[in-house]
Amino acid sequence: MGPAATAALIAATAAAAGCFSTAGDDSCRTDRDCGDLVCTRVGECASAAGVYALRIEWTVHGLATDQSGACADVGELELAIADPTTGDQHAVRPVPCSAGSFFFDKLPLTFTEVTLSAYSAGGSFLDSRRATAVGSSGVVRLGLLP
Repeated sequence: MGPAATAALIAATAAAAGCFSTAGDDSCRTDRDCGDLVCTRVGECASAAGVYALRIEWTVHGLATDQSGACADVGELELAIADPTTGDQHAVRPVPCSAGSFFFDKLPLTFTEVTLSAYSAGGSFLDSRRATAVGSSGVVRLGLLP
């Protein structure tokens, strides 16, 4: 299974397991909860025109995560996406380092600030990187240096 397929599987599994957290009040969990609108990955109903898809990709010490030893020091990642105008944040943890990417298929247009944080197997903070999705054409790339 390639990194894209792995990331899609992780996203689907995390959504089904309820592994997402958000600072706001979840108003939906599925599109059925939103009538003619869609349920975004941050739990808000929005028009189909008011959402976008975003892939976050990462390397560790400049290495692709499928290279031997790249994720050896990283126990898990936390991926957060935030609305910089309201401070609302949506986080996913744990995200396996070796996946190398994570895909959000329905984000509100206002959720543009991405933070990727790395933790050791024991839970100690290692590193964090931030980027904006504005102007990214749907892909944000981050380089962790844990």
